[in-house]
This record gives sequence, structure tokens and C-alpha cells, in this order.
Amino acid sequence: MGSFSNGVLVGFGISLLIAPMKGEEMRRMIAERFRYMRGVPPENPQLQQSVQQMEQQVQEVQQMANRTAQMQSNVQDYAQQTAQKASTANTNISEVRQQAATNQPQQQPQTRPSGPPSSGTSTTSNTPNRTNDRTRPNRPPRRS
Repeated sequence: MGSFSNGVLVGFGISLLIAPMKGEEMRRMIAERFRYMRGVPPENPQLQQSVQQMEQQVQEVQQMANRTAQMQSNVQDYAQQTAQKASTANTNISEVRQQAATNQPQQQPQTRPSGPPSSGTSTTSNTPNRTNDRTRPNRPPRRS
């Protein structure tokens, strides 16, 4: 492989001597091709401007991605806080429900006799049944 690389160098040198270009142009072209082979793009003002614009756009996209990640983190935090508050509220409601059940006396449903009372005393009164007052809306009493 050493003889191959020596042959390439000799051929390159001969091509420089026979080349129909001026020395300055040839050096610039050789330097540009050498940079291109190393992976450096050729010097072109339009290309450099395009690369700068793309770099700016990449930076903007990275900033937007960072902001989006921060927003996602905030949303997750708010969701966790809301879930905790809902759980606390549910626990509080259960406790209040249990307290209400223990504080309220057991009411047995009133049954009305189907026929006239067997004794001379009446078991029903003229006052309306107040057990369902919580479910009825506040309305003025009906006038007959």
C-alpha cells in the first residue's frame, strides 16, 4: 500500500506542473478540494449564510422544545396537585357523610292505615309530612 500512496503523490505533483491554470488559482482549488475531502464545505458566502440561518432555526427549535418540556412538567405537577386535592376532598366528604349518619337518629318510615282508624283516636295529623323537606324546593304553601 505504500507504493500506491507514493504513486498518488507523484501523479498529483505531475498534474500540478502540467495544469493550465495560474499558480494562485491552482493553490486555491487544491486547498478547497483538500478541505472538501476532509469534510469542510467549500467557502461559499450563500452556503455560509444558509448554514447560519439553519443554526439559528435549530437553536429556536431547541428553545421551543425546552419550553415545551417545562410546560409538560408544570402540567404534570398541576395534575398531581389536583389529584391530591380531589382525594382529600373525597376523604373529607366520606368523613362528613359518616358523621352525619352517626349524628342523625334512625327514622322509621311512617305507615298509614289503609282504612278508618280502629279506635276513636286519629293516628294521622293535619300537618304535612316533613321527612322529605330536604328534597322539596322551597315553595309557599298551596292555598285551597
